[in-house]
Amino acid sequence: MANRMPVVNRLRPRIVGQGAIDLEEISRRVSKNTTFNLDEIYSVLRQFAREALAALKSGETIKVDGLVNLGPNMKVGGAVDMRMRPHRSAIAELNDPTLWTADRVANHENLTKTMDELVMQWDQEHPGDTVVD
Repeated sequence: MANRMPVVNRLRPRIVGQGAIDLEEISRRVSKNTTFNLDEIYSVLRQFAREALAALKSGETIKVDGLVNLGPNMKVGGAVDMRMRPHRSAIAELNDPTLWTADRVANHENLTKTMDELVMQWDQEHPGDTVVD
């Protein structure tokens, strides 16, 4: 008997990782569209990162317009992590269905299926290992 959550996690759509970019790559991309050179942009972004961390250490929230709000967050027991609250317009842009093509989404064929439909799919494909709740 299979458990519901592992089955759903296996069959649900997932964005295929496209790699990660660092400050240097962002600087390169920004510098192509401005009169500033790569070193100037990189220096500004490094300073931004330092100032943002200092603000977080002071308990302040960082608002990056149109992208995200970041703030320190204390958990039960006193451990501190970071709270991230995406801007609604950024979420809206990410929800553009033309972005998420089959080559960029694993299990793309399951894109519109509900959890119950994924469980039914599993049960049909694995009759000897059906899902129990």
